Amino acid sequence: MQSKVILIDLSHGEMLTLDDEFSEFLKLLKNLNLNIIKNENKDLTKKLLENVDVLVLGNPIDDYFSNIEIKDIVDYVRIGGNLILVSEYGADFLQKTNLNDLATNFGFFFEKNLIKEQNSHNQNCSSILHIQKFPRHEIVNGLREVIIGGACSLFLKKGAKPLLLTDENNIWSEIYNNTFEEWTKDKEQQQIIAAYSNFGQGKVIALGDIDIFCSDDNIGINSLDNQKFLQNVLNWLTEPVKRPDVMSFILDQMGELQNGVKEIQNTINNIIETMSILETRISFLEENNKDK
Repeated sequence: MQSKVILIDLSHGEMLTLDDEFSEFLKLLKNLNLNIIKNENKDLTKKLLENVDVLVLGNPIDDYFSNIEIKDIVDYVRIGGNLILVSEYGADFLQKTNLNDLATNFGFFFEKNLIKEQNSHNQNCSSILHIQKFPRHEIVNGLREVIIGGACSLFLKKGAKPLLLTDENNIWSEIYNNTFEEWTKDKEQQQIIAAYSNFGQGKVIALGDIDIFCSDDNIGINSLDNQKFLQNVLNWLTEPVKRPDVMSFILDQMGELQNGVKEIQNTINNIIETMSILETRISFLEENNKDK
């Protein structure tokens, strides 16, 4: 069987470089018999993405995706490509990129925050998160605990679904305050750290943390079930999308199109009604002028 191709993009200042800091993740890719390609200085185009099974955008920094690149990546996923999107605390705001312009097409939005928790592991608050409860999905089946460090949260829409969620208690987000140059407390609520989406014939994973890929024993790939989680992600992405999922996507798109048509029709009706009122008003004013 021919090896699946994974393309690691480095042309947008991505942190996930597969150098020494990420050597254990590189070892995992090789153990899964993936054909690894790096893109260091080319735009992500339709031609470049041909025959690529998984595209990885590992936390871009100080660089922006063009509208053409975003369109080509969305089209790539729609026709069967698979995508991993990774951000970090502060998301686009601190990383100085526009990853969300791409992510929103698949139902994800990386929020410009830092998630913190307080638990038995650390009596003081910490940005190291201990995730022990998981939704029902093959990617997280059998996992006991995943460690996440320095993550932003995800806001979901368009049928995107959560994979990694924090506990509901002793969890909050912090927002960076430019005026005081410090993080200030924002919301106390359960947070989504990773999510997935089926899109056409392709699949997308979004993750608000880059550290899980690194070789750090405390928060990296070798900590608890982190490697198992990443392995499951890659296995899931390289499996074909099931036909019912594709049909569900098509039906959802048709539903959105119908809603869009209805909104346009309502707008047109409102314009016609407004014009009718204006015409009546103008006729009334003209009649009054004639009487004078």
